Amino acid sequence: MHPLLAFFKVLDGINDVVIGMLTVSVIGLGIVFIFTITNLFTQTMTNLYSMRMIEDLIREHLFKREYRTFIYKLVHFDELPKPLSPFPRYVSSGLMAFAYYYAVSWFDLVGCSECLYVAAWSAGVVLPFYPENMHIIPMFAIAVPFTARLMAYMKYPYAQDYASFIPGILFVVVLLLAFAGYMGGNFQFLMEDIYKTEEVGYFVRGALFWKFLKDGVMIAFYPVFGEVVFYYLMYQDLQAELSSLEEEEYIDEERFLEEERKEQHPQDDTTTS
Repeated sequence: MHPLLAFFKVLDGINDVVIGMLTVSVIGLGIVFIFTITNLFTQTMTNLYSMRMIEDLIREHLFKREYRTFIYKLVHFDELPKPLSPFPRYVSSGLMAFAYYYAVSWFDLVGCSECLYVAAWSAGVVLPFYPENMHIIPMFAIAVPFTARLMAYMKYPYAQDYASFIPGILFVVVLLLAFAGYMGGNFQFLMEDIYKTEEVGYFVRGALFWKFLKDGVMIAFYPVFGEVVFYYLMYQDLQAELSSLEEEEYIDEERFLEEERKEQHPQDDTTTS
């Protein structure tokens, strides 16, 4: 072809390569971000010392504007050494911990609800949505991550294995949603469907969506309440361990004093015998 036309054809090819590379890079970075966030959430669920560790990271690095060190340690959260105590040092940190769990609960509530809906939609199961049963979906959704936290407190040996598949599920669903949205496919979204669903004379459009949010405000609080219970039980266990140690120290001290008395006054033992 003409050299000038060939030149512009080459430019078009380079443009396609650049746009394609940018698209692949953006998708890859999005996958890394989603997987990192979900994996961090699951790591904090299965680690009973997670709130104290996050508090130490914030106070030691984030408040000092050491952002790279903070992000690096968050990514390698499972490699951090465990502190001596699982409890936060300050009241503000305790409130921050509960706020963190509430935010994570909302993330899990929406994400796992979409996963359940995608699974039902893929299997061809039609779910009847009514205001009376809208609380069922968020309850099932919040039970999935809360079980990982419960296993961690019970020191269940397979808690980490159970929690590790949650990021995989969310990753697949997010990738599927992004692919369907990019292709303009007729994909079913839970939030979109419950917002558009209406029954003339029964409930108006948007009523199911607001009912879902209303129920979610309380259901997302369940893990926070569970964390308060876990803290209380761990405090009781710690007090029991301290009492046991004090009792052992007292017994050892009594034995030491008795042996010392015998060494200083051996005639008392002879007289007694």
